[in-house]
Amino acid sequence: MSVDPSLPVSSWSSRLSIVIPAYNEEDGIVPTLQGLREALPDAEIIVVDDGSADRTGERAATVAGITVLRQPFNRGYGAALKAGMRAAGRDYVAWFDADNEHKVENLIAMARRLDSERVVAVIGQRPAGTSRFRTFGKAIIRALAWSLGLGAGTDLNCGLRVFRRDVILPYLSLLPNRYSASMTSTMIMIQRDYPVAFEPVTTRPRIGTSKVVLGDGLQALILVMRMIMLFAPLRVFLPVGALLAGVGLAYGLILALAHGLGFPSLSVVLVLAGLILVLQGFIADQISYMRLSQLESAGRDRDGA
Repeated sequence: MSVDPSLPVSSWSSRLSIVIPAYNEEDGIVPTLQGLREALPDAEIIVVDDGSADRTGERAATVAGITVLRQPFNRGYGAALKAGMRAAGRDYVAWFDADNEHKVENLIAMARRLDSERVVAVIGQRPAGTSRFRTFGKAIIRALAWSLGLGAGTDLNCGLRVFRRDVILPYLSLLPNRYSASMTSTMIMIQRDYPVAFEPVTTRPRIGTSKVVLGDGLQALILVMRMIMLFAPLRVFLPVGALLAGVGLAYGLILALAHGLGFPSLSVVLVLAGLILVLQGFIADQISYMRLSQLESAGRDRDGA
């Protein structure tokens, strides 16, 4: 569905909260806020100063009409986003970085789509990165996600995205406190079968230095598996269990029928191990279903209260 570019910003901007996590971003925070305030004067803008050691919070407070929340110490990108989303008071909530890398026009296009289309989230899709190391790491994460059945666009962890707040709020406890919050929220939307749109976006050179380190990439790989185990454990248990049982059965039949050696103990062990894994998968799937249902029920009760 195409978005009407003539649709005035004022028709939806008063329903939008923009959450900006900021850690040691004193150079980029003011131009970021000024651009947002000028283009979206009716939107609620919340800066979460995540225990910065510089003057990020003080500089953000100099821009009129900005709400600044201060974390007492650095808790992480995801923790700052969660604090901002809990404080947000509008129907739509956007994530926007504090380093002036994101473009306001991209955010406007995405918020328009959220307002006019039957989707619960619009997620930015950046072009291939300039860093070969980061591009390679993201490709590994994306390949792992796709191999496990997660068709989630080409950019799992773009930080520019817009949600219907009542949909994302029940899942805040699942978002990690570090940099994988973006990827986790994408996986949540996809795995829970919510209608999601992907929007191509471009970026500017960031102001300041990136806070992402090698360890964050390794944590992201682990997180992909953790999210699969939470949302779709059968995608892991069923293939592995079926493979073990199949190999064991084939090996046993070959020895028993072709060579007349009987059904070997190793085959029995492999078949039983495979069946046990499949059964564990079904148990894990039931636990996953109950946990996610409780989260969604708690979210509905909170909104209705």
